[in-house]
Amino acid sequence: MSARAVAHFLARSANDWARSSRLSRNRDALALDGLAPLHRQAAERWLVRSIEACEGRASSKGYAFPRGWMPPYPETSGYLIPTLLSMARENSDQHNLYLATAEAITTWLLSIQLACGGFSGREVGMQIEPDVFDTGMILIGFSAMHAEAGGGSVTEGASRAADFLVNSMDARGSFVRHLSHGLLHAYNVRSAWALVAHGRLVQEQRFIEAGMANAGWTRDQQNGAGFFANNTFKRDGNANTHGIAYVLQGLLQIDDILEAQDNLESVIRCADVLQRLYAEHGWIAAELAPDWKYLSRHICLTGYAQLAIIFLRLFQTTGNDSYRATAERLIADVARTQDLRDPSAPHYGAIAGSFPIYGRYAPLQYPNWATKFFVDALIAKEHAESGASVADPMQIYRG
Repeated sequence: MSARAVAHFLARSANDWARSSRLSRNRDALALDGLAPLHRQAAERWLVRSIEACEGRASSKGYAFPRGWMPPYPETSGYLIPTLLSMARENSDQHNLYLATAEAITTWLLSIQLACGGFSGREVGMQIEPDVFDTGMILIGFSAMHAEAGGGSVTEGASRAADFLVNSMDARGSFVRHLSHGLLHAYNVRSAWALVAHGRLVQEQRFIEAGMANAGWTRDQQNGAGFFANNTFKRDGNANTHGIAYVLQGLLQIDDILEAQDNLESVIRCADVLQRLYAEHGWIAAELAPDWKYLSRHICLTGYAQLAIIFLRLFQTTGNDSYRATAERLIADVARTQDLRDPSAPHYGAIAGSFPIYGRYAPLQYPNWATKFFVDALIAKEHAESGASVADPMQIYRG
């Protein structure tokens, strides 16, 4: 890593420390109407740069201190595909680049699929065993590419991944095999979303039914306060807004695909608590207890961007304008942390894992998924403002 990059992380840490006490006082949404295109363009540019860092075949896990660009990350490269396809649809100047990039990532992912149909967890070379969550996120990307370009090898690969996911379930619909850290995870409902999406595309009812069963199991994890049990990333860890948002997004997307509202009450019960906490405190802690007590002093910026997407979807579904206002505040809080000063810098346009950047979630990193979800949130904001409930076919795969 260059001396310039080291200086950036040190300066960013000091600046975030100075700003962290003031963030909660800013209770009004930043007026992004004129600035949103600049924020989105810079974020999209950084995503492309993260792919260029991996020779165009995948997206780097992120840019981190002191390593610089990290290895390719199959999981997040997979769910970056629908974001790239949406970017291609909405940017005529860069359409061919974004589409070709999505196709190149798809080709690479197909080349590393395991014989069992699953995909290894973590970044390339870090794990051999297949992982339910990583496989599900890649399946989402495959389904988006199928929807965009038709069948062929991507459809075959998607069905093999779907078979792997179904074979990782028990009779209750819980994913019990091939789990990260050997733990049950409510956020694996994102993989159930992937099953439902693929099942609908290929008209395979068993995939849809398996995904619906997992959604039911996930709802059963919710306590009376709206909190989801079995939803930590690691043993003895705390629930994180990133993982909570994963649950809510998975449940909502299953409803969207099936044109149902089976999961809506569960999502609203949780989202309303988060909205109240945000209104009362001016911020949402990255880590939360089952009674919603704050367990950290940092923010997960990824979680903020994801929650904004969810609140915008709830606004479109219910017409409750408070959800839209909350989403805009969350997006504004994330946008305030984006560095737009030097286009030549490797972190230009990226979103950090935590605020402050040295917080416990992806410390001193710009993980690729944080920027991906920020782009998704800005796209969702534009679509919500347009009044369209589903603005493009990629909506059911994106977020």
